[in-house]
Amino acid sequence: MGLKQGTATRKAGKATAAKILQAAHDMLASEPLIRFTLRNIAGKAEVSLANLQYYYPRREALIEAMMKDIDCRYRDACQSAISAQSASAPSEQIKAVLRFQLEDATQTKTRQFFIQLWALLGSMDNFSGRYLETLYAYDLEILSKPIAALHSNIAKAEVRDRALLIASLVEGLMVLVGDTSKKRASTKRTVDLLFQTALNIALEPPR
Repeated sequence: MGLKQGTATRKAGKATAAKILQAAHDMLASEPLIRFTLRNIAGKAEVSLANLQYYYPRREALIEAMMKDIDCRYRDACQSAISAQSASAPSEQIKAVLRFQLEDATQTKTRQFFIQLWALLGSMDNFSGRYLETLYAYDLEILSKPIAALHSNIAKAEVRDRALLIASLVEGLMVLVGDTSKKRASTKRTVDLLFQTALNIALEPPR
């Protein structure tokens, strides 16, 4: 659902809605999940609860809007990573995306944010995975494009399988390794190995 129909159409309204989304994002990234309530998010955004509920009447509406916001953030971040590396060849594009994703996955705030978001999404769809599938649709899309471009004769199903494997490796790193800055010497090899493994999955000739 996201925003209510007809709201946040003016500049001030859009700014307020964006401020609420940022407050919700910050809260998931830095505070215990139990504090993720509309009242607490309103306080963090410095708006009244009634004002927040004008844009997001229910917690589910806010979380759905957050998912769209995450999609936009990661589209921009991945494209920036590609541009920063001047990556025009598909192989260089996937390297740029992988480097960004692996670095991001080992940040403490990113880790806390997504682990708590997964729990929230599970509570919304009784852990059926429907919301997680929506959340990761873009991740699979941005990984799939260079894989498909690398192999002119690869089947769509194999492209998706490879993208899914790579995304799973990155998310697994987030869960099992955590913040590399706290134990960089012992985890750098793991991150480097994961990068090469993911790259090999993308570059391997079609079956």
